[in-house]
Amino acid sequence: MKVFFDGGIFGRQKIGGISRLNFELIKALSKKKDIEQIFYRGFYVDSYPFKNEWFGKYYGIRKPDFLKSRISNFLDTIGVNYFYNFHADKNVIYHSLYYRVPQKPKGLVAVHVYDMIQELFGGTAKTMQFKKRAFDAADLIIAISQSTKKDLCKFYPINPDKIIVAYPGVSEVFVGSFIKTVPQRPYLLYVGGRSYAYKNFDMLLNTFIDKKYFLQFDLVVFGGEKELTSVQKGIIEKYNHGTWLRQEFGDDEKLADLYANATVFIYPSLYEGFGIPPLEAMACGCPVVASNASSIPEVVGDAGLLFNPKSTNDLAEKIERIINDKVLVADLIQKGKIRAKQFTWEAMADKIYQSYLTLKKT
Repeated sequence: MKVFFDGGIFGRQKIGGISRLNFELIKALSKKKDIEQIFYRGFYVDSYPFKNEWFGKYYGIRKPDFLKSRISNFLDTIGVNYFYNFHADKNVIYHSLYYRVPQKPKGLVAVHVYDMIQELFGGTAKTMQFKKRAFDAADLIIAISQSTKKDLCKFYPINPDKIIVAYPGVSEVFVGSFIKTVPQRPYLLYVGGRSYAYKNFDMLLNTFIDKKYFLQFDLVVFGGEKELTSVQKGIIEKYNHGTWLRQEFGDDEKLADLYANATVFIYPSLYEGFGIPPLEAMACGCPVVASNASSIPEVVGDAGLLFNPKSTNDLAEKIERIINDKVLVADLIQKGKIRAKQFTWEAMADKIYQSYLTLKKT
């Protein structure tokens, strides 16, 4: 079986949930002896450690700093079409990792879908038309949660029978035993972007301030934008000059250490297609307080405390339970580690592999 992976996402995302998922998928499928992977990485900007031995053919070049995105995107589109047509026949599955599909597919087409953020939070008609074209061309659609599958069928006229759900997993760096250290000041942890409204970071920030948690805790934010929004800066400077807010950046090892030593990890999103950070936190032995919106309850189950993401009082009540109840914390840590083990990249890859086989038989 040959699978042509369109890795355009690696030219758009240096690091993030979608690119991580696709790196782990390709890595796991490389262990399947009856799959030849043809990987078009294009003009990539990521630093994932792909290995040449994973592929029958590999096409990729690091994007030069001087090359403008518009030009690299144009060349990338030419490149993916050329190399797909060079390899394509009825036995080659084209797996689109970010909604791009061939003009005239010569074989079966699989499309990965991650969320309906554009559809729910004001995306452009052009973007949605681009996605619709991918879904129309697809023989197989791979959703990353039941919630995403449900939303997909709500916004697009798709036969649900051609959609499978393959849950993401937890990367190895977050699994194992971690050395617990006592931080100079205890902290609550947030991971990810903060500028998009659906991330709901301002609600967390306002709760942190209203309940005066800054008197006892730091608020550590890892990754995401390097700069806070002007509104966030204004809020922070009013209280202790913002000395309690720490922005951290770094690799997965640093993130794992932050998870392992946090008082609690907080995930306040109004919407997520899946939500890998709560799983990572649970794998590292960190108690989780997460929104009860969209796919997040699918991820967290009963291994974390869920709250209404529009209620600061509900969030504060859950945080205070973590702060004040050591028995609860110990129970959540144990449940969290068990829960995280249920989500593996190998299981995701096996589900997709079996779907490839079924697709080729039909």
